[in-house]
Amino acid sequence: MKTEMTKDLQKKVDKCGSVLAAFRSQGGGGKGLAAGGIMLLIFGALFGIPLMFVKVVGGVVVLAVFAVPGLAMLLPGLAIDKKRQAKYMEYYQKETGYSLEELREADRELLRSDAVKIVCKTDRMGGKQETAFMITEHYFLSIWPVKGCYLRKLDDIVAAFYSDEIPGIRGYRHNLFIITRQDTRDNGVKNEFTGKRYQGFENGQLVNQKNCREICDEVISEMIARAPHIITSQYIAVKGVRHNLLSMDNWRQEWANILEEE
Repeated sequence: MKTEMTKDLQKKVDKCGSVLAAFRSQGGGGKGLAAGGIMLLIFGALFGIPLMFVKVVGGVVVLAVFAVPGLAMLLPGLAIDKKRQAKYMEYYQKETGYSLEELREADRELLRSDAVKIVCKTDRMGGKQETAFMITEHYFLSIWPVKGCYLRKLDDIVAAFYSDEIPGIRGYRHNLFIITRQDTRDNGVKNEFTGKRYQGFENGQLVNQKNCREICDEVISEMIARAPHIITSQYIAVKGVRHNLLSMDNWRQEWANILEEE
């Protein structure tokens, strides 16, 4: 569903002054470590302080039992999280291969009011609405829980399609599948069900969504309005040869043949 950013995300964006930084500030090992430390400190206070009124030494001991490991988790967790946020541009440079200027341009476009935001309700947050995708004039962004977000130029995307045949741990799953020019130059990974090759990205938040197809169609519509070259079907035919973009015999060669037609 197209809408504005969720309020929680908007607050983070306003605080960071950057969409990329805001998404990178979510999740991560540092936050988990710090949260665990805070919980131990809370438990220490809940059990230790009341006990002090009965037996001071016993209360102090209980408080220390929780507080010492709590602080040992909290302080490193905060340090890890601070470092993670400070190096967010380095992270996206490594993930995308884009220059700092290209990433700054992406951030400028993402901050504009005409950037399309598409939200979904996620099981990960107990049915709470979360921003899942953003599409600008030149960039596509898919939220990547814990890590941050998946960012690609629309010009770099060769295919974006809904599929219910994406390999998963418990059989096939459905989602929006993205294939980029960079993916087509790789060797691909083995499709565990067909034994053939595929490569690409999917948004983990959509896996269990009942209206996944509806959300995917909306995203694809916005993408091809800006980048008509994008292939929007899993099954295509080139020069009379039929291709399944999730199951290829020779991933790199078949994509080379497909892209010759552009």
